[in-house]
Formats: sequence, structure tokens, C-alpha cells
Amino acid sequence: MSRGNFRALNKDGDTFTFQTNSSSGTTFDPFVSILSLGRVSWDFGDGSGRRNTNSPFYTYSDGGTIKTVNMHTKRMSEMNWLNMGGDDIYGHLDLTQWSNLGGTFSVGGSAELTGVTHTYSPQIFTLYGIINSDITGHHDVSMFPNLGGSFQMYTNPNLTSITHTASTEVFTYYGVYSCNLTGNLDVSGFPNLGGLFLTRFNANLTGVTHTPSPQTFTKYDVNTCDLTGNLDVSGFSGLGGVFYTYVNPNLTSITHTASTQTFTDYRVQSCDLIGNHDVSGLDLGGIFYVYGNSNLTGVTHTPSTEVFTNYRVNTCDMTGNHDVSMLSGLGGIFYTSVNPNLTSITHTASTEVFTDYRIDNSDITGHHDVSMFPNLGGWFWTQWNTNLTGITHTASTEVFTDYRVWGCDLTGTHDVSMLSRLSNNFRCASCPNLTNVLFPTTTETFLDPGTNSTSKAFTMRDCDLGYVDFNPLSGITMDVNSTYGATIYLYGNTMTAGEVNHILVDFSGITTNNITRWSGVTLDISGDNSAPDSSSGGYDGIAAISYLTGVTPSWTIITS
Repeated sequence: MSRGNFRALNKDGDTFTFQTNSSSGTTFDPFVSILSLGRVSWDFGDGSGRRNTNSPFYTYSDGGTIKTVNMHTKRMSEMNWLNMGGDDIYGHLDLTQWSNLGGTFSVGGSAELTGVTHTYSPQIFTLYGIINSDITGHHDVSMFPNLGGSFQMYTNPNLTSITHTASTEVFTYYGVYSCNLTGNLDVSGFPNLGGLFLTRFNANLTGVTHTPSPQTFTKYDVNTCDLTGNLDVSGFSGLGGVFYTYVNPNLTSITHTASTQTFTDYRVQSCDLIGNHDVSGLDLGGIFYVYGNSNLTGVTHTPSTEVFTNYRVNTCDMTGNHDVSMLSGLGGIFYTSVNPNLTSITHTASTEVFTDYRIDNSDITGHHDVSMFPNLGGWFWTQWNTNLTGITHTASTEVFTDYRVWGCDLTGTHDVSMLSRLSNNFRCASCPNLTNVLFPTTTETFLDPGTNSTSKAFTMRDCDLGYVDFNPLSGITMDVNSTYGATIYLYGNTMTAGEVNHILVDFSGITTNNITRWSGVTLDISGDNSAPDSSSGGYDGIAAISYLTGVTPSWTIITS
């Protein structure tokens, strides 16, 4: 071959020019590929000469000044892959010569990269990534009819919109989160969207337009945006896994369709769901949050055998009966608190362990049945349901650490004798028709969780209690050395002198037999209770007080 022909075949041809502020503290290592045979050479813009390679590995010697880089090739129209992730691209990147861009395209991790301009390419993309940069304003990828695979443009805080064109390629990842997407995001041209769809943390994103897709979703996340009105995901029969649309204060409804997938985490809290929220086609489990929707009046479920670890429909406007009788794996945390129009809850049997069950500050009316939960424990709150007249438990060996039933209308006897590990504190107060409490035989520890009158080891005030048998609790430890001590608060129960005497004599006997666990206790049996005496009811309350307040038992007793 003549020298002339050799030079002709190896002349520079086309030049691709861009800027970088890569410094001595980083490595400049772009990678390019060509559809046909060919080579490229690089001029790094610092006078170091050319390097002939598709994948240079170079370290600049300066502290990050702006350099103009030139890539030379004969076949710019056949350049395909481009990976310059972390190469500190500066300013605007012009790729209008790359008419066969595809495969892997990544130029992210460049804090001062403000824009990228493309031209039409028929190639299939498996990765399109411009992450952790400063793409500003509108970004146009409408010239790529075969976009698919993984589309990553997250953490571009000044990116306001993206224009797509239709593509039938399968998406396994679509991530445009932590940007400034504004208005509606239209991905209706992607009939094979699936996998992970993440557009969270776009404070001005008001909507997302989809088209039906048969693909499986493992995570759909559009939380902390400004979704407004209805979000329609009714075209996704493979929706499942994690579904987050929480903290969208103007989101009023979501339209689902039946899905073959299992949901492990479904969160739509702190929005403005209005009326009934229908999730009847979804196999729910794990975490289910729709709390903090002040206009949400109901939730419709379909049967599920999945285990629930956290179910929260609190601080809404749930109205009438809430039916969760089709959720046989309910357990963990269950909150329906602060629903002023919620009058009842229908459960079914579950053997899961409950660590926190709360239906407080609602309008639960009549009798509430939790006898289908043999593993109820932890925190149990039903206070401030003024029409709640009774609660039915079943035997449970789980530890109860906070049991509260005050401000209700419990009537007659409240039976917790089957809760063998009742502990820490028991608060059953302000129930004017409550006449008795049946305690379990237990050896747990009780203490005051705070200083106010509702934070005692036993808070049983302002009811209509008569004699209450504390003898089953004789094996407990009253932890008087805890931060706030250990108090039995029986204030204001209209007890007769005989009933007061009987209780005092019982405490005297319990303490005599368990001096190390019962010494130093504070008892407040004052208010409208009768004063103790030496004979009423056949019991000597005065003698009992004398013993209990003695040096060894060292009780503090308030009787008036």
C-alpha cells in the first residue's frame, strides 16, 4: 500500500469536541464503541499529545481547569456506545453527530453538565444515564424510538421536563427522581414500562400519563411530588412489590386494576384521597399506609393471606364499619386511630403477633371484639371512644407494655384476666359505668411512665369501681426505683368505706408476702371514695394503712 493510501485511510475525518474540568484528583476514562471496525484518538486539551484508544485512562495534572477535549475518528456516524460517567463533563454536550447512538449511554456524575443535544438514532438503548448532574430546563429524547432498558436521569435539580417518543422496548428501570419535573410527565408511549418506576421528589410534578403495560413492576414510586387529582395506573396488571405515592397533598384518588403480583409495601399517606379507596384487586401484605387523608371515608379490600406487619388508616374520616375480615395475616402494628366517624371494625382470626393495636379517638360503638387474636400484645389503645361499652379478649401470652382504655363507656366488668403478661402500665380510667376489672395472674413489672395523673402503673380513676381484686397481681414487681416510681391510682371511684378497707387489707397481705417487690408503692385512693375506717365491710383499713406506711413496706397512701 502506498503512503498516500495509508494516510487517506487513517485521516482524522470527524471530530467530537466537548469540555471537561477533570482534575488531578480524578481519572478521566471515557469509553466509546463503533458499529464497524475503526479507531479513535484523543487530544486531552492539555498539550499532552494524542492517544489512540477507545478507552483512555488518563489523569490530568491540574486542579480542575476547563479543558477542551477532541475525539477524532473517520466514522463518527457509526459511533455507538458512549460512557463518560464521572468524567466531569462541563457545559453543554453536543451529540448531534452521533446518529447511531445506542446500547450504553452514560455521562452522569458531572456537576456542571447542563445539557445534552441528540440527533435521531434507530439503535436500541439498554442504558441511558445522565445522573447527578445539572441538566437544566427541558431534555429531549424524542429522537430515540428504541429507548428501553434502564433510563436514569435522577438528581438533576434543574431538570424541568422530558420529551419522549413511542418505544416498544421493555423498560426495567425508569428513574427521574430528585429533579424539578414540572407539570405532567408523559410516558404514554411506553407499552412495556415495568420494573422500577421512580419519579419521587419532584415538588412540581402534577401528573404522570401512562399507557397499559403487561410488565411486572417491583417498585412504583412517585412520592413527595404534587400529583393532582386522579393517578391512573389501571393499565398495570403486573403492579406489585412497593407502591409509593405518599405526600402528594393534592392527590385525590388512584385507579387500580386487578394485579397478579403481591404488594409488600403500599403507601398513600398524607395525600387528599376523597371518599372510598378501592384496592380490592390487589394482593396486599406487609406495610399498608393510607393515613393522614382527612377526606378518606373508606377502604375496600379483597381477601389476602399475606402477613401484614404495619396497617395504618389513622387520621382520616373513616365512616361506619371498616371491614378487614378478609385479611387473615393481620398483625404487627394496626392503627385506625383518630377517625371520628369510625363506629366499628370487623376482624377475622389471625395468629400473627400484634405489637401495637390502636383504635383510639374514634367513635367505636358498642362491643369491640379482638378475641380472634391470640397473640395480641405490646401497646393496646382504645381510649376516647365515648360509645365503646366493652372489649372481648382471648388468652394471650404476649407481653403488653401499654394498655389504655380511658374516656370510654365501658360498662360492668372489664375482663383482662386472660392476658397473662400484662405489664408496665394499665390505664382504665374515665369510664363512668365501669364497675370492676378482672386482672390476670402474672409476674411482670409495672411502673409509672410519666408524672401526670394518667401516667401511673395502674390508672383506674373516675369510674364507678367497687371492690377490685388485686391479689392475682401479687407476683408482680412494682418498680419504685424507676424514673417516676410506681403508683396505683384509684382516685374518684365512689367506693364505699368497706370497699376501700377491703382493697387496703388485700394490699397489706400482698406486701407482707412479697416485700421486696411491693415496698415503696404510692397509692392514691382519694377523691370521692369514702375514707377508710377500722370496721366497715368487716375489714380494718386503718390497721392496713398503719402497716403499709411503716418503715419496711414504706408505702405512701393518699386517702383524702
